[in-house]
Amino acid sequence: MEIIDAVKLIKSAKTIALFSHINPDCDTICSALALRSFLLKVGKEVSVFCDGDLKFDMESLPTAKAVNADAAKSSYDLTVAVDCAEEARMGKFVPLFKKGKRTFCVDHHLQDRNFAQYNLIDAHAGATAELVYLICKTYDVSLLNKEIASLLYTALITDTGNFGFSNVGTRTLSIASELLAYGVPNAELSYKHFREIGFDTFKLKARALSKAQFFENNRIGILSFLKADFEATGTTSANSANLVNEVVNVAGVEIAVSITEVRPNSYKVSIRTQDKADANAIASVFGGGGHKNAAGFMINGFYGNVLDDILKACKDNL
Repeated sequence: MEIIDAVKLIKSAKTIALFSHINPDCDTICSALALRSFLLKVGKEVSVFCDGDLKFDMESLPTAKAVNADAAKSSYDLTVAVDCAEEARMGKFVPLFKKGKRTFCVDHHLQDRNFAQYNLIDAHAGATAELVYLICKTYDVSLLNKEIASLLYTALITDTGNFGFSNVGTRTLSIASELLAYGVPNAELSYKHFREIGFDTFKLKARALSKAQFFENNRIGILSFLKADFEATGTTSANSANLVNEVVNVAGVEIAVSITEVRPNSYKVSIRTQDKADANAIASVFGGGGHKNAAGFMINGFYGNVLDDILKACKDNL
C-alpha cells in the first residue's frame, strides 16, 4: 500500500494499539512512541505494547513510560505491528495484535510477510521511522513537533549507524534534515546512543572483548556474553546491545557475531557484516532475518554446538 492509503486506514480507526518487537531497538520503540504521540494529537485512543525491557539508551526517551502502561482492551479498531518482520516478533502480544478489527504492518525489513491484512513495507527505507514520518507528514504536517521529531530522528540514527550504513539513501538524509528543523538536539542524541555507556556495561565490554575469537584469517569475529559474564559484571543481556559493532569495526573483519545467553541454553545472536557478506542470509539459516549488514535470530542448544553451527553458516557466506 502507499503512504496515503496508510493514512486513510489510520484515520478510519478510533482505538489503536501499536506493537514493538521483542528485544526492542530504538527504531521499533521510537517509531511506535512517535506515532502514538502524533495520533493522540488527532484524538485517537492509542496504546503501545512491547514484549521486552527497554535498553539503557531508551529509558530516557520522551514518553518511554507509555510502553505497556495501558491495560489491553478486548479489541481495537486497528492494531499496528511497528518494525516487525514477522508475527512472532511481537512475542506474547501476538494474540492481542490478532484481535484488531483490522491489522496493519509498517516495516522496512526484507522478509516476506502475510500476517497483517494491510502492509506498508519499504526495504529501501533506512528505518521504519522514515515511513512513520511520512505517514504523520501526510496526515497533518502541522502537528509534528520537537518531541515527535526527536523520537523519529533517534530511530533514524540508530538504525543507520549514525548514517554510516549502506541502507542510507537520499530520502533518509532529506527526512533527517527536515526533522532537525524542529530543533532536534543532534549532538546530544548522537552522544547518548553511540558513545555513552554505563560503567557496568563498560566492564562487560572489556571482559567480552578480551575473550573475542577470530576465524578465517580474522575475517570472522565472535563475541560471547554468557551467564558468568553477567554475574561477574553485575549486568544483564540488555547491556550487551550493539557491542558487536566493536568487532565489525576491526580492519579485515567481514562478519561479526555476538552470542548472548538470555536463558539456559537459549541465545540471542546479532550479526553485522562488511563488504559482500550478507547478515540477512546468515540469519535466515536459523529462521531469523534483518538487513544485509545487520540481522539477528534466536537459537537454542548447548553453547559449543551453537558456536559451531553459527561459525559454519558464516564460513559458508564468505
